[in-house]
Amino acid sequence: MAEKKITYLFGAGASYYAVPILNGLSDKFRLVAKELKQSVSAGSRYGSFDTKPYRNTIFEFSRDLEHLAEMSEQYGTLDTYAKKLDLNAENESLQKLKFLVSIFFTIWQGHFHKKEVIEENKNQKLFYNDIDSRYKSLVANYLIKASNAAPKLDNNVRFLSWNYDNQLESAFSLFFKSRLNLTELNEQIKFLPNNESKFQNNEILHLNGVSNFWINDSQILDRIFQQDDELSNNGIVRRIAELYNPSNFSKCLSLINYAWDDNSSKLKEATRILKQTDILIIIGYSFPTFNRAIDSKLLSGHDNTFEKIIYQDPNASEELLELFHINFVGKSDFRILKQVDQFHIPPEYFPQGRKRKRSIKAQGY
Repeated sequence: MAEKKITYLFGAGASYYAVPILNGLSDKFRLVAKELKQSVSAGSRYGSFDTKPYRNTIFEFSRDLEHLAEMSEQYGTLDTYAKKLDLNAENESLQKLKFLVSIFFTIWQGHFHKKEVIEENKNQKLFYNDIDSRYKSLVANYLIKASNAAPKLDNNVRFLSWNYDNQLESAFSLFFKSRLNLTELNEQIKFLPNNESKFQNNEILHLNGVSNFWINDSQILDRIFQQDDELSNNGIVRRIAELYNPSNFSKCLSLINYAWDDNSSKLKEATRILKQTDILIIIGYSFPTFNRAIDSKLLSGHDNTFEKIIYQDPNASEELLELFHINFVGKSDFRILKQVDQFHIPPEYFPQGRKRKRSIKAQGY
């Protein structure tokens, strides 16, 4: 049997145990803003770290984050508010929004998730994790051991994501001999564009962009928060104070984007991946209306010849996928999975695993 090419399509629900989603996002914007203001309030001091020089900028950043929470609620979703700004050519506000989004998701995953509760009932509390553990078991299955070299992602597996977060990348980084930072990981498993903001041969493709990256003053694609110690309380305060000014807002445009932005290079790469996909696995994705024009371009038509689609989501429905007139080939298989304790790995993958031990060179996407 020929090896099957497997593609995952992630929505926000795939990061449920690590990153706030939907209505919970506004609450967490406010929580982070409150904690940052408390960090630099009058008299605040952390050992030898004097917060006074950073106070004004941190208060400005926090007010803007609170405003974003308010607008997200007023317009229903963050994306809807972003669309309003785009329609009215409020470019500076839209650039600021993207900058806020990139910083928020970075500092949430790196610091502010700690001790925060996702769900609570009479018997227990469920806390956020730094990495949703479901990603860890998923990537462990698809990494291949290589003699005298770093592990490699199976060349028959690719990932598309509508999420800004670094959950998938952070999970991959755990499985190298020394945990890699995101820049180092991109050298092993490509998820970033090149310096011209072009996407080619990506193994992970973020359709909405990815947090913590921008084009720096030297016109080089780089991380916004460079070092682990910048994601401590003091480091976050210091780094935001350095970064938060209008001249920097537009630098996130290359990495954070929306469905109506010019994504031609990214969509070309996503189309190429899906065209060669045998098994499509959709996880935690509700197909929001703003994304449906792109989803339709990617999923519909005769270029795609999926043999199987697995839709894993507590609210999954066949009716949603019927919107896209997906083309199946031969005896197609469509399944809905509402159990989400682990991300689905198709059984077709495992018989081929024994063969891969002889060679990591599989036919590429």
